[in-house]
Amino acid sequence: MKTKTTQTLSVGGCLTRQGLDIIVEQRKFPIVYPKKIWQSTPIWLKKFLLDNLTFAETHYLPLMLKKSGVDYSTNYPLFEPIFYKNQLLDMLICEKTDKVKPLSYLRRFYNLTFSFASSISRWPKAKTGRPFSFDPKTVVIPFTFGKESLTTLALSLEIGLRPVLFYSQEPVQPYEESYKKRQLASLSRLIKVPVYFLQHEPGLFRYGRAWFKNSSTELGWGSQTSILTLLALPFVLAHRAGYIFFGSEFANNEFEFIEGFKAFLSADQTAAVMALQDNMARLFTNGQAQVKSSLQPLEEVNIFYILHHRYPKLGQMQFSCSAEKPLLKGSQWCHNCYKCARMFLFARACGLNPFNLGFKKDLLLKKGMFNHYFGSDVKSGSVIELDFAFYAAYKRQVPSIYHELFKKNKLPVLKPWPWYKRYFSKIHENYNLPLPYQARLFKIFNEELKSFAKNLPK
Repeated sequence: MKTKTTQTLSVGGCLTRQGLDIIVEQRKFPIVYPKKIWQSTPIWLKKFLLDNLTFAETHYLPLMLKKSGVDYSTNYPLFEPIFYKNQLLDMLICEKTDKVKPLSYLRRFYNLTFSFASSISRWPKAKTGRPFSFDPKTVVIPFTFGKESLTTLALSLEIGLRPVLFYSQEPVQPYEESYKKRQLASLSRLIKVPVYFLQHEPGLFRYGRAWFKNSSTELGWGSQTSILTLLALPFVLAHRAGYIFFGSEFANNEFEFIEGFKAFLSADQTAAVMALQDNMARLFTNGQAQVKSSLQPLEEVNIFYILHHRYPKLGQMQFSCSAEKPLLKGSQWCHNCYKCARMFLFARACGLNPFNLGFKKDLLLKKGMFNHYFGSDVKSGSVIELDFAFYAAYKRQVPSIYHELFKKNKLPVLKPWPWYKRYFSKIHENYNLPLPYQARLFKIFNEELKSFAKNLPK
């Protein structure tokens, strides 16, 4: 059925005392920085962020709201090509996840029209006076309490870096915010590092939640780390940080072909898009600050193991739940989403006790938790890691109602177990580790992968 579109969307923005408002059809969505961070941000960067964040946060909204384009009251954003490319690369996997006709999002997005108040982009201003000096030992980490950000924090501390953490609010996941705010305070007391909370109401654009109560579209999620790169810049300048670290793993570079086009699981976390994010940061810091991944040559299950084996105290804080439903009392897991299921399975596969990680129920004994593996549901995350994790759990013979289903439907088409052991016990190609710290990171990775391999079933 042909999608009907109406007029263009009206979008603008304005600077405020502690951040900026993104305005969609006269409705304001504030981004509020900690006061001292925003006060230390130069006015040229504030104006630059206004143009670029307004576009980055909204340019996909016409697809949700059935509009033909966007009329922006802001200037043409310098990073428009980066965010446009990022979103374009994410369209095919959004189509698959949303179960819409292949190429339908792609075609509509390509045909959108964007107009701006001025075609002249605002640029970072040339530095006057004494130039800033950025510290290569200070790293800004967009922090979520997920396994990647916790492991990134732990690795940074171990190799002698000074982390600066900021948690950007995701209001479409309301059950996580109160938990994470409490944990941020606990974490700050535990490790004595700067910790910040960033109010981010444009997060309501995820799933179209600002307009539709029950919408579940994945549109917009695929540029999250690119947006976080922009959001991180005031923290970078305030702390003169030499790095922004993300925890993107090797599997993020995997792709499948849909209608002859490459479809990436997480477009914004591929090495190619991270190179664009790196250039965004370099542009503002005269090449001194960089965007890197601390975990890029590792698989997700390896990161999970390193966190809980090498850094168990931080591992107890892991929050990887989708948090779209209430958390189980006394736990940081809802016990109903695919992320909870995946993490529970990883624990069993690694020979770890999931009940030490905050789980209260055995999710391998609960029906319907793995329809994204055995059924037709489409969720994020590498399928090959689920193959490995179920294979390991099967060989360990942990209690599970899924063993027979795995044995019948999956095992006959999988590679031999020794192949999985080798593949998940090695360091993969390295695209974007921070070069000065690569040797120290490799030493830790090799130690942990050796332990990981030794712990696997024969």
